[in-house]
Amino acid sequence: MAKLSFMIGDWKGKGTGYPRAENKPYQVLSKVRYDLDGELLVLRHRSTRNDSTLLALHTIMYYNKEDGYYYYNAYRRSGARPFQCQLKDDQFICEINGNYRLTFQRTENGEFNEFGERLVEGKWVKNFEDILQPTSEVIIKDHQP
Repeated sequence: MAKLSFMIGDWKGKGTGYPRAENKPYQVLSKVRYDLDGELLVLRHRSTRNDSTLLALHTIMYYNKEDGYYYYNAYRRSGARPFQCQLKDDQFICEINGNYRLTFQRTENGEFNEFGERLVEGKWVKNFEDILQPTSEVIIKDHQP
């Protein structure tokens, strides 16, 4: 899990959906920490626009030594989405169902960058992107029903 240390930290920034002309920017808060003596990575994420929650996630990541893959299990109100992942050229790439993937990386400026892509007619098409900067503290409140 040490290879994913580039994700560790408190992050704050903006995101956008694609096609960009049809979407308005949103605010993003993410907190990524090791858990269970470094065996897990826990990512807490909240995307908001005008004080309204667009997405709230509690994600657990781990490495399976037997099959050589990482696993990214994103939990949200509607249930869990399990992704199988690999680390390739400083990018953490997670796929589900062969037609959707998430990519996590650091930019040249040290920002935390995540984007999602759908496979459309044989081409990967970006559907969102978050670009986050380190921040001193991120407080992610649990969603209250």
